[in-house]
Amino acid sequence: MAQRLMARVTCPNCRQTFGMPLEQILDVEMDPSAKPRLLAGQVNQAVCPSCGFASILEVPFIYHDPHKELALVYMPMAAGRTDMERQQAIGALSRAVMSTLPQEQRKSYLINPQVFLSYESLVNRVLEADGITPEMIQAQRDRADLLKRLLAASTTEERMAIIQENEAMLDESFFRILSLNLEQADAMGLTDAFQRLMEVRALLLEQTTVGRKLAARSRALQALQAEPTREKLLDLLVEAGDPATRAVLVTFGQPLVDYLFFQKLTRRIESETDEEKRKLLEALREEVMGIREQIRAQAREEVQAKLHLLRDLLASEQPELLAHRRLVELDDLFLKVLASEMEEAQQAGDQETLSRLQKVWRLVIRILQEQVPPELLLLTQLMEAPDEETMRQVLEANSQMLNDSFLALLEQVVQDMQARGEEEVAQKATRALEIARTMTPARPEKKRPPQRPSGLVMVRG
Repeated sequence: MAQRLMARVTCPNCRQTFGMPLEQILDVEMDPSAKPRLLAGQVNQAVCPSCGFASILEVPFIYHDPHKELALVYMPMAAGRTDMERQQAIGALSRAVMSTLPQEQRKSYLINPQVFLSYESLVNRVLEADGITPEMIQAQRDRADLLKRLLAASTTEERMAIIQENEAMLDESFFRILSLNLEQADAMGLTDAFQRLMEVRALLLEQTTVGRKLAARSRALQALQAEPTREKLLDLLVEAGDPATRAVLVTFGQPLVDYLFFQKLTRRIESETDEEKRKLLEALREEVMGIREQIRAQAREEVQAKLHLLRDLLASEQPELLAHRRLVELDDLFLKVLASEMEEAQQAGDQETLSRLQKVWRLVIRILQEQVPPELLLLTQLMEAPDEETMRQVLEANSQMLNDSFLALLEQVVQDMQARGEEEVAQKATRALEIARTMTPARPEKKRPPQRPSGLVMVRG
C-alpha cells in the first residue's frame, strides 16, 4: 500500500479547508493501482468536498517498480527546497522504500534514484520503460486532446464535424482512453462529466467504423453470456467479423471449447457444400485451436509464476514482509498451486518440505484474512448462521458495526441475491437485515451541501 501522510489543503476556488492524504511512496508491487493513477494524473490530487474543484499538489514522491528496477523521484521546483533539502528528501524517500523490502530485494538502483522536476517527464520515463516511444506518447496526447474537443462541443452537429475530420484517430486506443475517463468520472462522482462522456461514447459507437465494431463485439459477448452453449459460441464465431472479436469470444467461452465443440465444427465443415464457405470454416477451426493453445500456454506461465513466488517465500529470510509486498499475487491460483505442492509432498512422504509448505499456507491465509474488511467478515458470519438466534447473537457481539453503511451492504446483498434467483440466500439476508434494523439506532438525516462537478482530469500522455 502507498505510504501516506495527512495534509491540510485550502481550495483555491472556494477557500474551503479540508484534509487529504499525501502519497510519498508509489510501489506498483504493493499497490497495483499506483501506475494507472500516475499515468492518469491522479497522484496527490486534491478534490474539494465543497465545490468539487480538482488540483494536483506539487509535493515530492517516489515511484517504485521492482520488476523493471525503476526508482523515480518526483521533486518539483515548486516545493521550494534548497539543494541540500532536496538531497535529504530524495535520500529519505529512497530509504523509506528500502525499509519495506526484504533484504534480498534491496538492490543498488534504489541507492541512486532518478530525479524528475516535472510530472510529465516522470510519466514519460515510466512509459519508456514499457517500450512506449515519444511518438506513441504524442499520439496518446493527441487522442486525449481530441476527447477534450468532443466533450467541449455543445451540439451533436459540432461533434459530428469533429468526428468526420478525425476518424483516423478514433481507433481502439482512443476508446480505451474514453473508457478510462469514464471510470475516473464515475469513481470521483463527477455526474456531469460522466453524462457528457456517455453521450460522446454513444455517438462514437454509432457513427464510427471502430465504434460499430466494438458495439458488435459487446453484443456478441452479451449473446454468449445469455446463452452459453457450444452451438451459440460456434454461431457467433462464424458471424464475427474480426479476429479480435473471435479471440474474445473463445477466451470468454473457453469452458465450451472442448472435444464436443470441435466435433460440431467438424460436422459443419463436412456438411458445407460451398467450397469457399468450407475453407472459411476450416480456417476458423485452425484459428480457434491456435487461440486455445495460446490461452493454455498463458495458463502454464501463470502457474510457473506462482511456483516461483512459492519458492521465493520458502527461501526468504523475511517471508511475511515478502508476502505483504506480493499480496496481489496471493490469489486463488496461488493457493491451488500451494495446495497441490503440499499434497505432492505428503504423498512422497517428505515431511520436512510438507512442514515448510504448511507454514507458508498458514502465513498466507492469515495475511489474506487480515485484508478482508470487518463488514464482510460480519456478513459472512451472518450468512453462515444456522438460525435467527445465532444471527442475533452475532449482531449483538458486533453492535459497534451496525450503522447505515452496514445496513446498505445488507440491502445490496438482498437485491443481488434476488436478481440472481438465489431466493434462500436472499431470504436469509432479508432476515439479517430486519434484525439489524431493530438494533441500529435511528439517526437524524443530514443535509448535504450542494456540490458542483469540477470537470474531468484527462489522462496524461
